[in-house]
Amino acid sequence: MGRRAGLIGYLCGAVLACAGVPAAQAADQFDYTFTPSNPLIYDWSGAYAGVAVGGMWTDFDTIYEPAGRLGHRGRGVSVSGLGGVLAQVNNFVFGVELDLSLSSLDDTKVITGIPVTAEIDWTGSLRGRAGYAFDNVLIYGTAGLAMGRFSLSRPGLSASSTQFGWTVGAGIEMGITENFTARAEYLYSDLGSVSGTLAGSPFSTEFDSHSVRAGVIYRFR
Repeated sequence: MGRRAGLIGYLCGAVLACAGVPAAQAADQFDYTFTPSNPLIYDWSGAYAGVAVGGMWTDFDTIYEPAGRLGHRGRGVSVSGLGGVLAQVNNFVFGVELDLSLSSLDDTKVITGIPVTAEIDWTGSLRGRAGYAFDNVLIYGTAGLAMGRFSLSRPGLSASSTQFGWTVGAGIEMGITENFTARAEYLYSDLGSVSGTLAGSPFSTEFDSHSVRAGVIYRFR
């Protein structure tokens, strides 16, 4: 009886061992490697529109006879509307943008007892943009045509002119969702000079402006 039990145990062990060999081989042949899906690459191509707010400052270098040279230092807040279109080739992004800004930028100096105010009513630009995209982050430079409305006034009298010049700047933009991006940028604009007369006194003003602004952009998909 003992020999029979031992023989049965031996046979069962042999069967189980034989069954385990192909199972182990099948497990060795099974591919456990996980292949992740390709990461989503942000697409910067297409048209867009948005708004931006920020700070603006300028130097009005005015020669006002007979008072001589005056240094106006204007500071203010700007609100901008903008729109444009971009194209993307690999990581390189380029396009064109148009913007218009309203500002509260002005400065007043007293000349021979009379307050004289220099101000910029609005500015705008038509610029090219070019940059490099790191997926949903775009670093870019920009340059192009600038324009703005300048005025010089005293109580009861004013002189104004729409000026054209150039602008240059740089910024960074980040894709938040497929349709919305956030932007921060700096722009420098040179709007040339304005000459005229105010209350019979000649003046000549040269001015440039600096602006730092942040914006939210909607991309049309």
